[in-house]
Amino acid sequence: MIDDPRISACMVLYNTPSATVQRSVGCLIRSTERIRLYVVDNSNQDTVQKIIYNMDPSTVFFPQKKNIGYGRANNVVLPHLTSTYHIILNPDITFEPDLVSRMADYMDAHHDIIILSPRVFFPNGEEQHLPHRRPTVRYLLGGPLEKFGKPFTTWRDEYTMRNEEITEPIDVEFATGCFMMVRSHILNRMQGFDPRYFLYLEDSDLTLKALQYGHVVYHPDMHVTHVWNREDARSPYLRWVHIRSALQFFWKWGFRW
Repeated sequence: MIDDPRISACMVLYNTPSATVQRSVGCLIRSTERIRLYVVDNSNQDTVQKIIYNMDPSTVFFPQKKNIGYGRANNVVLPHLTSTYHIILNPDITFEPDLVSRMADYMDAHHDIIILSPRVFFPNGEEQHLPHRRPTVRYLLGGPLEKFGKPFTTWRDEYTMRNEEITEPIDVEFATGCFMMVRSHILNRMQGFDPRYFLYLEDSDLTLKALQYGHVVYHPDMHVTHVWNREDARSPYLRWVHIRSALQFFWKWGFRW
């Protein structure tokens, strides 16, 4: 077990391929910063847990009897955090060894930042455009309907800021949950993610809560790679889960067109 690490990280698994997990865990192990890893397994994959343990015996596992959702799974580790900064990351994320140290150093120098969000790329080098504006009804409609052209493409461009050239760190209202660094004591003070979201928009909800304590910043010079399969675009069930989360979000934070 690593004593009093500056950085901790939580990875939530659900039927995740072992090769995918190995790549992501390997990045954490090779980091220039020591990291205490927590793994919450919503599918209780004994084989994958053994692979991770063999890579990093200090990993703390929280196997679940059923899929409790992304936000609730991340919340499982909150009582155990002793770190200054906590990373929330998907198991299909990879990054360079110095990334975590650079992000932590940047937050050390900017005490008003609660969440720091990196630039995200597909494995082929295409940008994912994940710094978002605050969700609204038209912004969420823009994604599935942009194939029909304007005005949906315009709404999508505004939401993802993909037509803007962002070269300096900027404040954002929606930091992606695929990879974020959060001040651990604030994350605990916020009680983590709202457990009412099973999947989708829990990261936007967390961002809005964090903005009550300080800044949420997107830094374009910090990079990660994210496979991002967009499961909701192919699964009717996950599309319904996404719609339900959107309704939950708007009920909580107010409907905006």
